[in-house]
Amino acid sequence: MKFVRNTSTDPCYNMSFDEYCLEQVSPGDTFFCLWRDRPSVIIGLNQNAAAEVNLSYLRSKGIVLARRATGGGAVYHDLQNLNYSIFRPLSSSSSENGADAVKVIVDALRKFGVPAEQGGRNDIYVDGHKVSGFARRVFKDRELVHGTLMFDVDIETLTHALDVDGSKLHRKGVASVRSRVTNLKDYLPQFSSLDAFQDALQEYLQAGDTEIPLSDEQKNAVQALSDSKYSTSYWILNRVQDDGSDAL
Repeated sequence: MKFVRNTSTDPCYNMSFDEYCLEQVSPGDTFFCLWRDRPSVIIGLNQNAAAEVNLSYLRSKGIVLARRATGGGAVYHDLQNLNYSIFRPLSSSSSENGADAVKVIVDALRKFGVPAEQGGRNDIYVDGHKVSGFARRVFKDRELVHGTLMFDVDIETLTHALDVDGSKLHRKGVASVRSRVTNLKDYLPQFSSLDAFQDALQEYLQAGDTEIPLSDEQKNAVQALSDSKYSTSYWILNRVQDDGSDAL
């Protein structure tokens, strides 16, 4: 599969990067990107931040709040979480919910010895514990499927960041949520670090295919989109009202 590179760890820039690639980059191709965010909470398109995120905790810890252009619930990212994005044309062979795109990631994890299973919402589970969330967006005749891969995420910070009155985490209890998620690190002893795992996953997905290079002009356009949209308080805090989407 062809690929693009994104070495940024700025979550607002990275949300912009996904949108720009979906709408502007090589529209006839299927390609992917592996990327990371510094500590941040990413809320879904239709979520109310105050109802899903412990904003005072985020402020006290310097954790960034961002909003993506796909639906679903709030997720915590840090530098021990690897994100994947797959961009592709819609076709008669594409599943309606992006399940076949997620299967590519599941197959890769299985190749590496992880007993990964794909859930009904296209999340990924290992031994009944969630290791990956999923979201999808369609733009004209293309789609973006992206998700998380928890390698060695700080679950303590995750639970505090998403523990707010009325949230799914708060209703179920922190201990319950901790018991439902896990990290991939313990299932991947052959990889000494997330860097090593990312390199191996990159090689597997790339399978000898080529990079789609982005020009400085294109990268500047991504930054401009971040500055004008994804980094603004209107987009992050005020754009929409809570739609009741599940967190985690």
